[in-house]
Amino acid sequence: MLNLEVRKRAGGAELHRLLGAAITVGASSGNEVVVRARGVAGRHVRIFEKDGRYQLDLYKGVDAITVNGREFSGGPIAPGDRITIGEATITVVQAGVPLRSAPVHEIPITDSTSFSETAAVPSTEIEYRALRLAVYRLCRQHETAEEVAIALADFLDREFAPREWAVGQVSAANGFRFLASTFVDQPALPPNLVEEARGGERVVRSESVAGVLTLVVETPSSDGAFAILVRESPRLPARTILFLEEAAALAGIAVRRSERGPAAVPLPAAIAEPADAGEIDAILRQTDDLKKIVETVEREVIDRAMRRVEGNQSRGAEILNISRGSLIAKLKEYQVPDYRYLRRDRNKRA
Repeated sequence: MLNLEVRKRAGGAELHRLLGAAITVGASSGNEVVVRARGVAGRHVRIFEKDGRYQLDLYKGVDAITVNGREFSGGPIAPGDRITIGEATITVVQAGVPLRSAPVHEIPITDSTSFSETAAVPSTEIEYRALRLAVYRLCRQHETAEEVAIALADFLDREFAPREWAVGQVSAANGFRFLASTFVDQPALPPNLVEEARGGERVVRSESVAGVLTLVVETPSSDGAFAILVRESPRLPARTILFLEEAAALAGIAVRRSERGPAAVPLPAAIAEPADAGEIDAILRQTDDLKKIVETVEREVIDRAMRRVEGNQSRGAEILNISRGSLIAKLKEYQVPDYRYLRRDRNKRA
């Protein structure tokens, strides 16, 4: 049995009594020990049995930790050890391994480690709205499809561990193109999975002895659609699948593929700083209407792109990767201002 006492800078202590050959510690709700404190990553450390003792190991890319005041990169831990992660201190109260122990070679220690225990997932609408808002902000912070995909895959891996994730794009020419992945082994997608997605299905599943592969796609288009692939083990609740649809739609709005090839064109510069972030954040928090969410973000992207090109519709359509006719229709639908006055004002000043 492993007993851990968790203390945070804000005060108070929690005692965790744990059984099992391997546990994870981090800020995400998918961990056996959830520690929400500054400096604690979604999954920060893993503790597992080896040679009759408990060992501690760090996930790749996380901040350094200390044990008993000294920097620690991994190794055995014992009762009395104080593990400091960010602003949290974890004291090992008891570390007696159970009689039935798992061989260490059966415990994966790569960055994409997954465990058989059922991970907690968000259960309330408030939690899902906070996640949706986080995805929206994440998409604003990155400039290319690859950057958005990497950030989104990492975000999903933190929030919904211990599943495997991939983020990419679905197109007629390439099927599903992986842009970022936490899969230990990249899966070969069954042809029917991609065909159904290209045919207009937003959520398609394929079951096999290896588990359930689910592909969640934004509204398909001939130019490619942003998509999220997950190995559901265990199966995700229906509300989580709906959230993945929302995440794919938000990412798809932010990412526009170049007509010249698979490389992504940069996002409009102004997408990084919305005109009225408070209003948009409020809408994302208050409603679960996917149509309203998509329209809200889409209007922001179009508005800022047109401001950037000073109302030039041809250049705006090129940046947004849509036809000029479609852009004109959306300008009318969303009542986007005519930013050609910016050009006229600039010419007057010149």
